[in-house]
Amino acid sequence: MKKGELIIMPTDTVYGLCAMLYDQEALEKIYILKGREQTKQIPILLSSVDEAKEIGVISKEAEVIMEHFWPGALTIVLRTTEVFKSKTGESTIALRIPNHPVALQLLKQYGPMRATSVNLSGQQPLTRIDEIKQTFGHSVKEIYEQLEKALNVSSTVIDLTDKLKILREGTITFKELEAVLSHLN
Repeated sequence: MKKGELIIMPTDTVYGLCAMLYDQEALEKIYILKGREQTKQIPILLSSVDEAKEIGVISKEAEVIMEHFWPGALTIVLRTTEVFKSKTGESTIALRIPNHPVALQLLKQYGPMRATSVNLSGQQPLTRIDEIKQTFGHSVKEIYEQLEKALNVSSTVIDLTDKLKILREGTITFKELEAVLSHLN
């Protein structure tokens, strides 16, 4: 994967349209391809909690949730580290470690990646490989096909910049998150 290139990879939830983390040229392509507003951030997929610590400020609550639900279908919004903020200008960011062997292998190979669902902005994520190839195949370097059944449900998204707040419920419920955090008290 070179500067400016995009790939599509399977995850444990939906296919992801991905760019290397600090590749502004590729990130711009994602916004253009999807017709996505520039004000909407693109989350980051990682292969380890250590990578998350380089990007986000990890509270005790975040650490407990990460240990319990990662890798998995949970995206966590955190405040960014000063180093990351100085590189990107972002003060918060959404992070996730997918529970998928192909995704994890690619993330280990290329490092953290910006990733968003494979769809036009405002539409449902594409799940069939023929639709993905037809719609996005001409714009990406590589499409890695799903070898196993995905959930085809977007990840649960929580905000931990302050108190736990659920932004989108997926397969992991608010009740499950609260149960894990209840052990901290």
